[in-house]
Amino acid sequence: MQSQAETVRVLGEILKKKYGDMIDTKYIDVIDDELDDYPEIEDYLKRSGMQLPLLVIGGKIIRPGTGLNYMEITEELDSMGIAKT
Repeated sequence: MQSQAETVRVLGEILKKKYGDMIDTKYIDVIDDELDDYPEIEDYLKRSGMQLPLLVIGGKIIRPGTGLNYMEITEELDSMGIAKT
């Protein structure tokens, strides 16, 4: 079974091919990683009751707890006007 970190890495490679350098994906383990680098995420998690995973695009939290769905992510990127390469 593939880990979430590996899923994010593969998904990031696919999105980067489709959208170019505007896309930068990162897997953040909210337990093991230092969340001091991501204060907006830490604050959101405290308020939302830890609904994971989070999808953050352009610093904006888009969808909490919906999973890593490629089609939903591309629909969100398209609606934000992020151009495909």
